[in-house]
Amino acid sequence: MLLAATASAQTTTSTTTTTATAPATIRLTLDDALQRALSEGATARLAQTAAERSQIAEREALTGLLPQGDARLMRSNESVNLEEFGFTLPGVPSVIGPFNVYQVQVNAAAQLFNLAALRLYQSRHAAAGASRYEVARAESDVVASVSRLYVMVQRADAQIVSRQADMKLFQELLRVANDEFEAGTGTKLDVAQARLQLSRARSGLLAAENDRSAAVLALLNAIGENQASDVLLTDPVVAAPPAPDVDAALATARAQRPEVKALEAHVREAQLALSAARAQYLPSLAIEFAGDYGGLQTSNLLWTRRITAVASVPLFRGTIPANIARARLEVRDLETRLGSLRSDVEQDVRTAVLSLRNAEERVRVAEEQVQVAEDALTIARDRKSAGYGSTVEVDRAEDQYQQAHEALIAARADAALANVQLRRATGELHPATPTPSATSGDATPNVGGTLPITSNPPASANGANATTTAAPSTTTTPNTMAPNATSSTNASPTTTTSPDASTTPAPPPPPPVRGAAQ
Repeated sequence: MLLAATASAQTTTSTTTTTATAPATIRLTLDDALQRALSEGATARLAQTAAERSQIAEREALTGLLPQGDARLMRSNESVNLEEFGFTLPGVPSVIGPFNVYQVQVNAAAQLFNLAALRLYQSRHAAAGASRYEVARAESDVVASVSRLYVMVQRADAQIVSRQADMKLFQELLRVANDEFEAGTGTKLDVAQARLQLSRARSGLLAAENDRSAAVLALLNAIGENQASDVLLTDPVVAAPPAPDVDAALATARAQRPEVKALEAHVREAQLALSAARAQYLPSLAIEFAGDYGGLQTSNLLWTRRITAVASVPLFRGTIPANIARARLEVRDLETRLGSLRSDVEQDVRTAVLSLRNAEERVRVAEEQVQVAEDALTIARDRKSAGYGSTVEVDRAEDQYQQAHEALIAARADAALANVQLRRATGELHPATPTPSATSGDATPNVGGTLPITSNPPASANGANATTTAAPSTTTTPNTMAPNATSSTNASPTTTTSPDASTTPAPPPPPPVRGAAQ
């Protein structure tokens, strides 16, 4: 009894510990992922730190134009050698003291005209402006990276749902083949072929689950979350908008790309630094003030002052030519980099537009292939049921059906990725103001107002039996990652790593299995 109670307690404790340490599942909209990445990601935080450094340098340069002042309170004990000053007094020793001296000194200085200091401040101000564009560039990179990873996880989710549907299909086909073999209307080859197809489907599902795990880890790392967690994405991907005109996209990129704006600001900074170096040859005007309360007793302090106007002209300073030459080279290098960057931006935009157009065509072709593959599979099964076709013919049609749906999933994911690439190339991909989640029904989140995320509710069937009796799908849904979904009440154990059927579309049911209907 005691041993049984102890074992029961240990089992309970072990179960509790396992439950407590189970990884949490994070529900993520795209907006949630972006906000987490921007707040926790190292790239955006480092860019913000660099911007703060530039602002500190700007304030430091400004102090060179502002009045400077300090005050000192001193008490000294000293002696004076009169002979040092050429005084010799009869009856007075050459060294007087020691004695105490009390002083309160106030010193101030102000620049009246210093063009070099003014240009230096303007240069630092331009650098601070460039740093703000650098922050925007870093945030844009983060948004693009997280958006790509989000789409990759969505693609993996769609592949898992697709291959789970394949598993259910081939399980049913194996059951039909066994029934026909036992009834004497089928062959052992049919059973072996069905088992082979089921094994292939299981292997494909395992590969899809591994791809999803890798994509989830990359996404969790990008948003700064615990990589032991799992994610549940709540935003399916819609079809990308049509590719824009190249000239319009180029004009948008030239006006909005933060890299271009940042480098233009750096060119302006370098030009002002060159002007500041040249201005060191010019005279500068300043005014200085020195005031002093001093005396031998604190009760008998006397006020003295000195006001000085200072005109300074450099006659020979070897550092000025070196500074000018260095600044001139910096301007030339930055102008060269700016020209190269503008060329790179044009290449990025043209490549992104071509990629999006190609992806759109691939989606259309893949949708046609799905329709053709469904028709071919229906015909192959009808021929086999009528005694004209062979198992090999049906097997080939089923392979083509799977490949067509895999190609459609890949094409739609590539179209979504191409849309992200185009938004990044034109400078339109930037952090959005957080909006209510799409799951709340209040609003649809977006990325910079340009990457809409929405979903058509997937169709549902009723378990494996629905797979064998459902009518062939004649259309595909163009604005989801995969065609209309089927859900099953008899989910396999592997469904714990896949997303909810309400958020990730699945392939449509294949044409009916004639043997099952019989």
